[in-house]
Amino acid sequence: MRRRQWLKASGATLAAPLLTPVMGPLAAFAKTEQLIVMTWGGQWGDAMRDNVDSAYEKSTGIKVVQDRGASPVERITKLKVSEPNPTADLFQLADGLVPLAIRQGVAEKLNRDSPRMPNLQSMIPTFWNDYWVPQIFSVTGIIYNTKAVKNAPTGWADLWRPEFKGRIVLPEISHSIGSYIIPIGAVASGKPAADEEAGFSMLKKMADLRPIWAKDTDTMMNAMRTEDAVIGILYKSQTYTVKGWNAPVEWVYPKEGGIAYTSGTCIDKGTKNLEAAEQYINVTMDPNVQTFAAKIYNYGGTNKDTLSRLPPELQERVKFPQDQLDRLIKLDLGMMVDRRAAWVERWNRAVAGS
Repeated sequence: MRRRQWLKASGATLAAPLLTPVMGPLAAFAKTEQLIVMTWGGQWGDAMRDNVDSAYEKSTGIKVVQDRGASPVERITKLKVSEPNPTADLFQLADGLVPLAIRQGVAEKLNRDSPRMPNLQSMIPTFWNDYWVPQIFSVTGIIYNTKAVKNAPTGWADLWRPEFKGRIVLPEISHSIGSYIIPIGAVASGKPAADEEAGFSMLKKMADLRPIWAKDTDTMMNAMRTEDAVIGILYKSQTYTVKGWNAPVEWVYPKEGGIAYTSGTCIDKGTKNLEAAEQYINVTMDPNVQTFAAKIYNYGGTNKDTLSRLPPELQERVKFPQDQLDRLIKLDLGMMVDRRAAWVERWNRAVAGS
């Protein structure tokens, strides 16, 4: 998930925000000198370093070392093969891969009442997960170039319009939401999102349109920025980033329904630094810290108190009307994880054979 706005380009410089009171004495962390956090690289890794990591280091004295060398799926695999001596204490994932982390047994079950994680009590209830703490959220929809696209898209099916051949940007299968093209294709054909065969039939048709397959979100955004692509899949949050580059783009909530996107942090089940890792989780949920994601990337925070820390303009960017929330497509993420290996194989065949 590198889906970030260039800090240099925006000129944004954010100091590490003040934390809500840090709990308890630091004696619990006396034997912990550093935490290793697996996360995305690029702008997101930099923003985590400058905001979450720096705030954590300031409050605990524990150094945070980022491991940016693997994709989300590779993070899970790397932790699994390194058992019982894991290579990281925490790892970040988007929601679609959390069931895989649970099935592989690399995610620690969370103690919601831990005295080291009081900010969990302020989480928006719909986001709670026993093994993962979501930090940011947005909705996946359609981005398009308003100058090049004369008839604005209204739904997912418009991605398959023949005039977009060679100028569609989509996440490849290794991306956090790469597998979403299957349920999107099913819905675009008028079938339920869980109709695998309908989804792959539409994937073959999409492959024939020669889309730009992007490994990361930065590539997706830059394709819209350079106008190599005139339409694609993107989060609402990142559309504001592309707009900030003076690209003529707009975002559409598809008439068939948008898809929620959340990203957050798991504690590795084998960590020897559980208490320190819990405190790190708490910092990711601090409402004063979470504001960086809205200020830089237009992501909403999962702490119910984060919204009130934002100015009105940013509040409007990160909120969604209730009717859009009511019409979100509910993906069976567990089924998608179970079918992942088969889907990757079929995706590769469909794309390579086009």
